[in-house]
Amino acid sequence: MYNIEKDVPIPRPCGRTKKYPYEEMEVGDSFFVPEKLGSIAHVSKRLYPKKFSMRFVDGGTRIWRIE
Repeated sequence: MYNIEKDVPIPRPCGRTKKYPYEEMEVGDSFFVPEKLGSIAHVSKRLYPKKFSMRFVDGGTRIWRIE
């Protein structure tokens, strides 16, 4: 049989940590990823209400916040 317990707090979710610093970026900021990314720009458009631009540069990808 199971015991019913009251007032047990729900722990914080321990899901995936954020890999890229989109939330902390201000307009004009950028970050470099040492690999070619493909779908990250599309994902960021859906998840964040900010605008980003992505370009392939020597050695990887650079992502800028533009709005």
